[in-house]
Amino acid sequence: MGKLIKYEWRKQRTTRILILACLVAFILLFAAGMLIKRDTVVAVSILIITFAGIFGIFYAGIENLVILNRDLKTKQSYMLWMVPHSTYEILGAKVLAGILQMVFIFLAFFITGVVTVTVTAASEGSLGELLRGLGRFFEEATHSNVDWGVFFGVCLLLLISWINVMVVGFLAIILTRTVLLNARFGGIIAVVVFFLINFVIERIYVLLDSLIDMAPLSGMGGIKPFDFVFYLIMTVLAFLLTGWIADEKLSV
Repeated sequence: MGKLIKYEWRKQRTTRILILACLVAFILLFAAGMLIKRDTVVAVSILIITFAGIFGIFYAGIENLVILNRDLKTKQSYMLWMVPHSTYEILGAKVLAGILQMVFIFLAFFITGVVTVTVTAASEGSLGELLRGLGRFFEEATHSNVDWGVFFGVCLLLLISWINVMVVGFLAIILTRTVLLNARFGGIIAVVVFFLINFVIERIYVLLDSLIDMAPLSGMGGIKPFDFVFYLIMTVLAFLLTGWIADEKLSV
């Protein structure tokens, strides 16, 4: 399993190099702004780092689906399904590699963002004053208004939902490239199938949520235990179904 994860991790090496190269360029832009004392350049570099980080995390999930689609199209990548490992191990390695890629990008941009904002807040100038003022406001709000239980609950639910989306994407691609006979416009069909599956999942959620009517978790801001359980179950079911189809159609 570890070798499979390393293999999938190496597939995304080019993306990591490009993202880190862009991050270094943004840091140099920030440093130049600090040296010439131009608040506009500093502010723009911080905004770029923020939005680039969000895009990078989003792209990490998309790239994982692109790699799976490529593994089913090219003859060389198709050999992956002939290794002496179960289909579930192969798919699990792909999911874990995607999560690791997302965590790597998040940490790289988060640490950079914290450092750049901290340095800016400690500097002289109007932008530094603004950030210090925002820091004082946030500190006051933290003691009275910020519900860290809600923050943790939302982050956990977003992580589970993101994994669910990625696994559903795997299912859509496997369906398109196997059951649907590797159609010519497989990419477009996979996107349609992906949205259809997600639509069905959301309809099931609405139906079950209205029937169960479970009370929200205390301190979670309206998030219910059902939310976590439902998406975990849907993720597991989608993973098992994807593995079964791949095992029937791809394994040797």
